[in-house]
Amino acid sequence: MEKVPSTPVPVYEQQPQFYQPQPIAPPNAHVQSPVHDPNMMAAPQPYVHPAGGHPSGYNAATPLHALQRGPTPVDCPICGVREMTRTEAESGNTTHGWAAVICCCFCLGCIPYLMSSLKDYNHYCEQLERTVGALLERLGEDSSSIMPSRERPDNSGHFSQKSAASTTAKPDYPSAPPVMVIRDLASDVGVKSPDASSNESVLDGLISTDLAIDLMTIFLEHYGRWVLFDPESDPKALLGKVNRSPLLFSACCLIAVRHTTESLATTLAPKLYQSARSLISTALLVSPQPIEFFQAAIVLSLWSTTVGQVPLSIDSWLLSGFALQHCQSSPLFDAVNTTNPHAELMKTVLDNWCIWNHLCLAHLQYCVGTSRKSMIHASQIPRCRAIVGSDHATNYELRMVAEIHLYWTLYERTSSESIDLLKSIASLQDWKKEWQFILEQPRAQFLLMGFHFAHLLLYDQCLKCKTARARESVISEMIRHSTAIIRLAMDTTDDRTRHLTDHIYHMITFAAIIICRLLNAYEEQLVQIYNLDELDSLILSLIHWMQTIGLPCHAAYTLGHVIGKVHQKLRPAVVSQPLPPEQSEIFFGQDLASYFPEFLGVETTEDGNWDLLPSWGFSSPP
Repeated sequence: MEKVPSTPVPVYEQQPQFYQPQPIAPPNAHVQSPVHDPNMMAAPQPYVHPAGGHPSGYNAATPLHALQRGPTPVDCPICGVREMTRTEAESGNTTHGWAAVICCCFCLGCIPYLMSSLKDYNHYCEQLERTVGALLERLGEDSSSIMPSRERPDNSGHFSQKSAASTTAKPDYPSAPPVMVIRDLASDVGVKSPDASSNESVLDGLISTDLAIDLMTIFLEHYGRWVLFDPESDPKALLGKVNRSPLLFSACCLIAVRHTTESLATTLAPKLYQSARSLISTALLVSPQPIEFFQAAIVLSLWSTTVGQVPLSIDSWLLSGFALQHCQSSPLFDAVNTTNPHAELMKTVLDNWCIWNHLCLAHLQYCVGTSRKSMIHASQIPRCRAIVGSDHATNYELRMVAEIHLYWTLYERTSSESIDLLKSIASLQDWKKEWQFILEQPRAQFLLMGFHFAHLLLYDQCLKCKTARARESVISEMIRHSTAIIRLAMDTTDDRTRHLTDHIYHMITFAAIIICRLLNAYEEQLVQIYNLDELDSLILSLIHWMQTIGLPCHAAYTLGHVIGKVHQKLRPAVVSQPLPPEQSEIFFGQDLASYFPEFLGVETTEDGNWDLLPSWGFSSPP
């Protein structure tokens, strides 16, 4: 566009979402876009939509050779959207030529620069600008340079009418991805992230040596195995190694500081988050990367809600996907990328293999959680079993392998155009039989939670297409699996609970939101089957449980607040305890409906606002 960030951002082809049809671009069209490719020029032909009218309202797209100075409807060859272009005048060769001639003759060379008729006109696709701008924001870059001022989120007037129609009837939308549901509900109740407006390094002199050792001790004890730190390492010696990578140091401290004191977390976390965002966005552009990059990518992907205090503050799907792409070009993962599964693997190779497994798990969790396409191919999934039979085949690492297969099974079933519910449930049962020996071992509750979560997503996506009688059975199953997730979490609480990945709390939160929505939409039907007071009591108990885990900056505390607000809105007759006033003062601000860009299929209503009421097209069954 007219201004390009100083550091180019790699752009992968946009993958279609499961719940939003993608536009198709005509083969012969070209509009100037943020990513210019001179090889894309083709002989343009007029494109007229068949009778009935184009959904955009423009039945004819103007050929590129016929573009004039004013805005005109054009089919964008990049995003496929037909819309009115935005035009901007700029001084080009014609302007410079006339200026030279006039300057030689009349010494008035500035005149052509003041005449719009002598300037070149560029046509811009605003839809593409918004998409690329949102992508840059997710990577921690400044997107303001490519977005027109009226589309920037600081224009409060653009969003001022969103909440007015939130109680009106909404169209029938497909079920939205769970992480997107949680993220938008968090935005709706006012959860915001610490300020990260500057990309300058803030690490110098920020953390003393003694504090850094304390933070590294916390991280090593509770999170070190995720990044294959030696549990017997001396924290001081480990700090010396981690300090070589400011990115890894920021990521480790950003997680550990949440388990110190509230004042220290409030002071340090926003600066560490700012540093991590800046460093990771820069590192993504350099290849090959050292092992510290992949370790930091795991940390930031698995705790993306924790690091920024809002769901998906760092886009885990995008980051883990980029990291997996970097694995293809890194010699660290040559053994993973080869097809010889029988070669003897040394400890360092197995360590790196576990790193790759953990990246795959994070990526698949957010492929399912955000309904996006996987950057992992089906042929790569069996490779994660390479550690089985080695010294690395601990209960912990075997649970990682089992969980990868669970989410891949769920991903394959939910990514198809139509879901065969019986075959999908049968696939999950086959998974359970295969990994039963792991499910009978300690710490298997997280696998069981994922198993129930997989069923919940399948039933959620199938609910609206069922008949009244079948719908009753589906709703009953959704209640059963949701309550199972919540009770598993609360009944297995121990000292490690506060150190679980954010995905665990996302599953718990989504299960609670499902129960709230079903109670709101089907109260008359459910009262004949369930004790509604017990279900409401379970939600209230869950809220209290989540808000007693760690400091107020803990992800569970934040998500517990989201559940409380949803329950209060959908079940207003149920008396609940008021939330602590300090929470809203520290972590929650005003209406932040404009905080999250409408990007990658986030489900919104016609007025642009997220509807807290169920989006399954509920109507009371006959």
